[in-house]
Amino acid sequence: MPRRPDITLNQLRGFVAVARHGSVTGAANALSVPQPAVSRLVKRLESLAATPLLIRSGHGVALTTAGQHFLENAEQVLHFHDRALDELQSLRETLVGEVRLAAPDSVGAVIFAPLVKQFRELHRNAAVRTIAAHSSNIPSMLDTNAADLGIVADTHPRPAGNVEALFTEELYLVGPADAPETRHPTIPLSDVARLPLILNALPGGFRSVTDKAFASSGLTPDVVMEIDTNGPLIDLVEAGEGFAILPFSVVCRRSSTLAASRIVEPVMARTLSLAVARNRPVSTVWREAARLVRLVVRAESRHARWIIKP
Repeated sequence: MPRRPDITLNQLRGFVAVARHGSVTGAANALSVPQPAVSRLVKRLESLAATPLLIRSGHGVALTTAGQHFLENAEQVLHFHDRALDELQSLRETLVGEVRLAAPDSVGAVIFAPLVKQFRELHRNAAVRTIAAHSSNIPSMLDTNAADLGIVADTHPRPAGNVEALFTEELYLVGPADAPETRHPTIPLSDVARLPLILNALPGGFRSVTDKAFASSGLTPDVVMEIDTNGPLIDLVEAGEGFAILPFSVVCRRSSTLAASRIVEPVMARTLSLAVARNRPVSTVWREAARLVRLVVRAESRHARWIIKP
């Protein structure tokens, strides 16, 4: 009986990535390989299967009936392959591999440096790759396997993988260090509404918390500017152009130039959780990274004024 040529794991990974992302370009970006290489892997796989697996068009790709059936089997093969390697690794004393962690800027600015430092000190042959992203993008990054772990906010759709609450992040009125409006520990939202505000323009995230609080309180804020990114926004606050509404973690490292008062009546907050990418075996490296994330978050919570979930 003639021996059939074997399908390689790279071919399976290429096909699964294309199927998940709906395009060769999206798959190439997720796998960090050139687009022509992904196309060659999938075409070779189709040649070995002797049947089309994808329908190609100018708008991307779709699965044929054969491709839909094959996708489930391909994912199972990759799942058991990764689990087998993970079980072997768990028998060794040294962790090997990489885990990709995505987090909002407000969280990453606080935890990324100590997390990477601790992980490297404990595991010289493994690494955490940190990704600072807008909070609205992180659930889709997990669902498309562009990240392995993510810190997600309850102000956005929940990702498909497992989610574990980490902490609550309250919002503060942020102003120049010498501003009388931020001299007290707290400030009512009604007083905040009368101040010139520079707000983050991106929908969702803590902006959605801010808008909901003003609307439910029947208040109209005095918004003088809206900016997409926190860096220039904070620069304008330091220059005295207005006040911002931000998590304290965004400004905790600028205590010499900025001051913050916790907003009350009502308190404004969102919950941040640790989420795992869907349809992927949770490796030993992932579990260790998640353990250290919890420890670092707890260690930095007082500095960032996070309320830790019990």
